[in-house]
Amino acid sequence: MPGSTPNFALPYALPGDPADVPFFLQGLAEGVDTALAGLEAQARPRYMAQFLGTIPNVIPGTATLGTFTWQTTDFNTLYPDFFPEPAVGPLTDASTTALKVNLPGFWFIFASVQVPSTAASANVDELGCEILLNGSAAPQQCRSSTHETTTAGDPTHLIDASAGILIAPGDTIGLRGIARRSAGNAPVTFSRRSITLLRMTQT
Repeated sequence: MPGSTPNFALPYALPGDPADVPFFLQGLAEGVDTALAGLEAQARPRYMAQFLGTIPNVIPGTATLGTFTWQTTDFNTLYPDFFPEPAVGPLTDASTTALKVNLPGFWFIFASVQVPSTAASANVDELGCEILLNGSAAPQQCRSSTHETTTAGDPTHLIDASAGILIAPGDTIGLRGIARRSAGNAPVTFSRRSITLLRMTQT
């Protein structure tokens, strides 16, 4: 039974093994090849993309949730030697809400949205956002909110959410706004927003 190195499990002959040089050299060469392939995969550039929403999105007074739209691609990496298409998307039109991910792996998602403070008379008690996977918040990926909706000294709130998500090719990522009221039906306007997707691992 040949021995193996502790880090990459590369095989080598022990004193009691048969004197079969071609066999052991082949095992060592294949072990080195496998280890180098793994290291090469880790050293490849990371796929990433960022999209911006520039058109205000309004949650009307009859609703508490509203999925955000995206209008601008800030960046979307393309490495033709590894994968000939953009990592995410691309955007199709100004009403795009679902961003299709083209590569599998564990992705880090970070999103933020600006929303103005509300008047106390609007009875808005919570403003927030949540990350959607394939258009759904179940199971919940991440939800972030604030209850300080009428802060006079902070006319614009910045609400952000982040999550690490295992994604399959064709899965979509989106962002949804939350507006909860104790009374009334005042609309809530969410303004500029961004979402960043960074592929951390291939599986």
